[in-house]
Amino acid sequence: MNDKIPIAIKPRKVIFFDVETNGLSGNSSILSITAIKALFNGKDIDTIEEFFSRFYYRNPGEWENPDAIRVNGLKDEVIRKKRGNARYTNHFNHDKDFAVFCSGVNHYVGHNISFDRKFIHFPLKHCFCTMKENINIIRIKRHNAGFKFPRLSEAAEYYGLSPESSKLHGSEYDARLTYEIFRKMLNDLRTKQRILAFLGK
Repeated sequence: MNDKIPIAIKPRKVIFFDVETNGLSGNSSILSITAIKALFNGKDIDTIEEFFSRFYYRNPGEWENPDAIRVNGLKDEVIRKKRGNARYTNHFNHDKDFAVFCSGVNHYVGHNISFDRKFIHFPLKHCFCTMKENINIIRIKRHNAGFKFPRLSEAAEYYGLSPESSKLHGSEYDARLTYEIFRKMLNDLRTKQRILAFLGK
């Protein structure tokens, strides 16, 4: 590995997040988002400081995507129930609170973060993907050749976690699982250096 590892890394905040959407296009609506703001103290991620978790309706005129809903289950009636008496805006694109939540944070972690970040309409400075960074660690063979992208559940199981299949594809559960995987990677000799290289940026 060619990344230079700082001798000491200053404490910094890190945001772990996951989105559930109405499709694969960056123009699709975010239906739910959860973000966990945690503190790296120079040695470990040991303090969760703040949560952001919300549900939103599809943008006006956007149809339910049956393939997406089959995965995340977020039909309108489900979203309505989960929102309860929420006072925040109905649509993610009108909600400025997430940008405020992220203000001053430069480090973001997600499982397949290249997918999640395309729905966020402001730049994320430094990103770490627990999916791509584990391709050659977990080494799940593809049918043709090489290794495939590990699913979130596969990464969790590899690091000794016990994911609950019924909760997967929910933004809150997936964000928390990503957080736990990252912590495991930080304390694993095979992955610690790449984590520190990311946090040292």
